Amino acid sequence: MKIIRCPQCKSKDVFKLSIPDCCAGDPGDIANGYMAAERVVFCMCECNSEAKAQIDWRCVMNKLFKWILVIIILLSPLILLADVIYEKLGFDDAQGREVVSLGIEGHIGTNDTTDFVSALNDINQNNYRVQFDSVTLNSPGGEIGAATRIGKLIRGNHLSTWVFANDECLSACSLILQGGVCKMAEGEVGIHRTRSDDEVPLDEVAGDVMYEESYTKQYLEYMGTAPQHMWLYSSIPSWDMRYLRNFEKRDFGLYSATTREMRYRLQIASQKFGLFKSDLLQRIGNRERDLYPDATWDTPDYMYAHPTCSEQLFLEDNMTDHVGINIEPAPEDIFEIYESERGIEDDEGRLIVTNKIPYKENQAYYFSFRYFAKGETVTYKERVTVNGPTEWGDAETGEAYDKSTPNTEISKDRTSATISRVAPNDGYGFGSWMITKEDPKGPVKIEILFKDKVIHTFSYVIE
Repeated sequence: MKIIRCPQCKSKDVFKLSIPDCCAGDPGDIANGYMAAERVVFCMCECNSEAKAQIDWRCVMNKLFKWILVIIILLSPLILLADVIYEKLGFDDAQGREVVSLGIEGHIGTNDTTDFVSALNDINQNNYRVQFDSVTLNSPGGEIGAATRIGKLIRGNHLSTWVFANDECLSACSLILQGGVCKMAEGEVGIHRTRSDDEVPLDEVAGDVMYEESYTKQYLEYMGTAPQHMWLYSSIPSWDMRYLRNFEKRDFGLYSATTREMRYRLQIASQKFGLFKSDLLQRIGNRERDLYPDATWDTPDYMYAHPTCSEQLFLEDNMTDHVGINIEPAPEDIFEIYESERGIEDDEGRLIVTNKIPYKENQAYYFSFRYFAKGETVTYKERVTVNGPTEWGDAETGEAYDKSTPNTEISKDRTSATISRVAPNDGYGFGSWMITKEDPKGPVKIEILFKDKVIHTFSYVIE
């Protein structure tokens, strides 16, 4: 088994898939069909030798423009990235973390995904605190693909979503709203079916509609959306808009945290404060009654009042200045994989999502994942295990791996190789290996380890 590595600097760092920034697409979604141009391979060392040969001058000018934009950003406290608003507020929270605001306004477009990732990377690398622990939303909608990718990023990074009372979140924006680990929909929320302005041959219309409906349904199920809420996405005509009433927002969970996040935070808070979980939940209930002691839940459009998402998740102690309290895990202890994919590269260089690897020499197979971590870099291990003894080495140089190879451990029975990696914290990892004639058929397992604990496993079969 041979690892694929950078052809210029010979780095063994994890490869990343990307495409030129001037092309529409999200690196993490290449395997799902979102790539709009020929793929370009970058390794973590960022020498980008092969990439430069594939990027045309339009991309070069695009990158030059972005560098100019970076310089402008550094001279201003307000970072405006298309419709992604990222602002450093100039004060710290109670734990000394700089507080920033993060929001999405206006039309949601493809480039917003890249901008949102850039903001998240800056937040995570510097351990900033997002104001209200929420992404604020005020948008009439936009592209579904961009909205769902942003929604998954929000969920994976333990952020809530908030629509302020005088704002709106319509159409595709409501999909981003679903991404919050806690949702606070005080403003207008509007829903309708998907629609497309693309020219589609008549014989492909039915297939396109089925794909869009299936894609939306899978995303909503992933987010734990209430069935009654999901039904609206397929029943309201695309030329119409269904605005949710306040009691519907309450019933659909748009004023509260998800079960998973609630238990995650409750576990941490109970240990930090030394209190029973039941007592902590009682505190939230008391807070709700303090806000509206005369609440009439049966009133159809009652203006419900709830503790903020920060309060519900024990990230604040009812203070109005939103400085927060410390129940976060230590930054160096955070590394969570929340989305993953694995597959092979076919003869035409396309990435095919599958767990079956054809048994032929030089067949490449890959894995990718999105993760949540804090700090400028991440340190983890990648352990590959095959069905029997084999030879381990480098696909480009032919170098064989042994006990003297830096950052590499080969098991005594030669069935597994473990690579230690230190990579920039950009929220995305990618790796690729290649079959050699010595490799046996049968199961293959790639494990990602953090602090020597397996946190994710990719399983394949060579056949």
